[in-house]
Amino acid sequence: MVNPRISVTTISSWNWSVEQDIAFFKSEGIAAMGVPTTKITGRRDEEVAAIAASGLTVTSVSAGADNGLLETEQGALATLKPSIDLTRSMGASSLYFLTGATPLRMATDEAFAALARCISAALAYAKEQGVRLSIENNSVSSREIGFVHTVAGAARLCRETGLGICLELQNCWYEDDLPRLFRDNMDLITMVQVSDFLIGDPLKFHRRVPGDGSMPLEWLMGQLLDAGYDGIFEIEVLGPAIEEEGYESAIRRSVGWLDERLTRWGV
Repeated sequence: MVNPRISVTTISSWNWSVEQDIAFFKSEGIAAMGVPTTKITGRRDEEVAAIAASGLTVTSVSAGADNGLLETEQGALATLKPSIDLTRSMGASSLYFLTGATPLRMATDEAFAALARCISAALAYAKEQGVRLSIENNSVSSREIGFVHTVAGAARLCRETGLGICLELQNCWYEDDLPRLFRDNMDLITMVQVSDFLIGDPLKFHRRVPGDGSMPLEWLMGQLLDAGYDGIFEIEVLGPAIEEEGYESAIRRSVGWLDERLTRWGV
């Protein structure tokens, strides 16, 4: 079996059905999966039942970007409630989401303030359902789906709101002062997402299997572990290189790379 601290989000097998994901994960000894809400189709009840029957642990659910989070508390609750309910129905305790775009010409400070004003009702409802809400730091190249791009910015927002941080290494590895940021905000980090990036590739949605790119992944993971991180490392690979290689090989190599290091480090 794969190290229990490894999960694979099915974003990594974007064009597979839920049933294909389950069959492959079980054949590879992968015990934990992340599920994006966009992967659950019009067969929701059937797909949720298949996941429940699989014996796989759902470590997280991810909600896609939505532009309904910055206007009113009830609007933000209405936007996130279906995803919170789905998270609970799959037995997961963590839901992370992207903020959606800012209105035209809105400054980031104003967007942060608007989200802080509007998120309280959704946070309260999620807590009632036993679900921890987290924000993902997304790439500045995908500003149309989110406006929280740095660990420093995510930490500031989350301290103000009570949200957690889904730490996407792909989108912060170039940020300075990361060891301190990890240490000072370890209580906020609900999950760490792992992939690689090859310098020279287009920035947007071009990820690589861990070890195939330019990121100091072992250093990043070491800093997180040294800071006390004891949660899940979730593999999220996507983009042209992954599609060209094929999901089976890309996921298998990603899991192998991560599993080997966690084993070597005694994690």
